Amino acid sequence: MKKAIIAAILLLPGAARAAEADHFTVDEAQVADVTAEVNELANDGLARVIDELNASGSCDGGRESDELLYDRLTDIFSNHKKGQLVQAITGGSIPRTVIPLKSSVYSEWSIFNGFLLGRRGAGKSQLALFPLVKIGDTVVGADKLEHMFGMGLRYYKKHYFEGRPLVSVLKNGIFREKTFLGGNMLATGVFSYADLSANFNGMRFWNHMLQRQDDVLGPQHNAGPYLFCRAGKWVKNEERPIDLRTYVDPTMQESMNCSKFATEGGLEKFRTALAALQTRDASRVYTCPENPGLLDEAARKYEVEIKDDGRGSTVDHWIINREGNGRVSYFNEF
Repeated sequence: MKKAIIAAILLLPGAARAAEADHFTVDEAQVADVTAEVNELANDGLARVIDELNASGSCDGGRESDELLYDRLTDIFSNHKKGQLVQAITGGSIPRTVIPLKSSVYSEWSIFNGFLLGRRGAGKSQLALFPLVKIGDTVVGADKLEHMFGMGLRYYKKHYFEGRPLVSVLKNGIFREKTFLGGNMLATGVFSYADLSANFNGMRFWNHMLQRQDDVLGPQHNAGPYLFCRAGKWVKNEERPIDLRTYVDPTMQESMNCSKFATEGGLEKFRTALAALQTRDASRVYTCPENPGLLDEAARKYEVEIKDDGRGSTVDHWIINREGNGRVSYFNEF
């Protein structure tokens, strides 16, 4: 029975992509700032997709044209299996910091803490822990870009194409994070609030692509459109290039927007790993959030009431953890 349950989880869409990032083992000063590189890849990729689409047809097809655009853009903005931007990071064509699993805060993980990180041979995978990069002032795991582009597109389509209430979309993302995208013992055993922030900011990214509606955080946060349809052809908006610093902030950093864990054993192993780092290095505080003031400052942007939520909740409630590391609750976490 147990093997059948594990198989079922692993066969769910996205299960193989569940991975984590370690923001504690390496000092941020050692992580390369790749802002210029990733922005160049993003804008060059957008330009290529525009040229390819214009060579094959018109953009006057309404929803059909839009959906074709988004589908083709996933060649650039997607996960490490397809998206050229994330592939450039994981493949090492732009600088990144790789932390081996056995040298990380998850080095003592077992299958009873999280199967995908604790299974035999997990350490041989280059993607057990995603590499770290610095975008703007924030260090993130490349998995956060996967979440932005992949889950973010899912959020965008559910909310803007299908008209689902935002809270419903956010809850669906939470369900996925609690199951096959991490926070379950049969996945990695790590429930990442930073992933939830990346998902939400990805929805903003995809909305900005054509910017047909104001940013969900308010019109002052509009960054697009990055392209528009003119005389039957897609045209890149040269006045508004993509800048990933618009989306990447400390709420995507797991040493700030703290993760919770599927098991008490996993939580204790994580705390023990931080205590060991603290013993070796007194120059840094190995707690989460590492800088509560910075988290509060970053969170302020998300303290926006959700209009379609009758209870008057705000965005930050659904994506930010101010309580620190703990054990995830599967029924009343939010």
